[in-house]
Amino acid sequence: MKTYALLTAAAAIWLSLVGASSAADFQVTTQVYRGNERSPVVTYQTIFKGAKVYDVVTTPPRQATIIDFDTGQLTLLDPQRQVKLTMSTQNVLQRSAFFKTHGRFPDQPLWQFLKDPSFQTNYDPQTQVLKMEGDPLSYEADLQPVSAQPTVDAYARFCDWSAQLNFICAASDLPQARIELNNQIRSRGALPTQVHKTVRYADPTKTISLRSMHQYRWKANADDEKLIQLLETDLTKARAVDFDEFVRPAFSTAQK
Repeated sequence: MKTYALLTAAAAIWLSLVGASSAADFQVTTQVYRGNERSPVVTYQTIFKGAKVYDVVTTPPRQATIIDFDTGQLTLLDPQRQVKLTMSTQNVLQRSAFFKTHGRFPDQPLWQFLKDPSFQTNYDPQTQVLKMEGDPLSYEADLQPVSAQPTVDAYARFCDWSAQLNFICAASDLPQARIELNNQIRSRGALPTQVHKTVRYADPTKTISLRSMHQYRWKANADDEKLIQLLETDLTKARAVDFDEFVRPAFSTAQK
């Protein structure tokens, strides 16, 4: 039953990619904060250009993800090492399913929850606040309704694939909880302007609080084009490597 559920979820994500409607070009700047800190721990610039998404970590060390919705290819680029990893959507889903069923996860409440997340969901249309309460993980998101559903769909698809890539390539959380949040936002024809993620532990001093702020720009500008050209140039210079060689530094860092 578990394997069937994983394959069903994977198929749904794949179909959402290949069946995508065309969305207008737009740009998103995302800043992630820890707790009440005033300076972001990481900043992303995400450019939606035609059938491609260019997602760049603008805080050093700069890295990028390029997703091509037409070809179904996802490319991870590390300009510092001048290496790149290109995977098909099928390969990403296969690795994700394998890691979910064969990975050795910590024997902690969070990881047990992430294997099969269950939320109490509430949305207030007046305040446009979405709350998803789980134990020990909860989300609270401020939403911005958008009239163009293809734009909503494009952003949700990107977030789904980012969750999968972070899981298999950066030793991050199991992706299903984040995908459920994406689905809830998408079903309301909205984009998130702010997302609070809280992980509670028996010891309150260990509670984790992360806040992401999202700002949208609905027209491409010259800076976007320059960044895209820079990334395309970096892609031509980068050496293609296999999965193990590309992700080894991420897993080494995560285990320290």
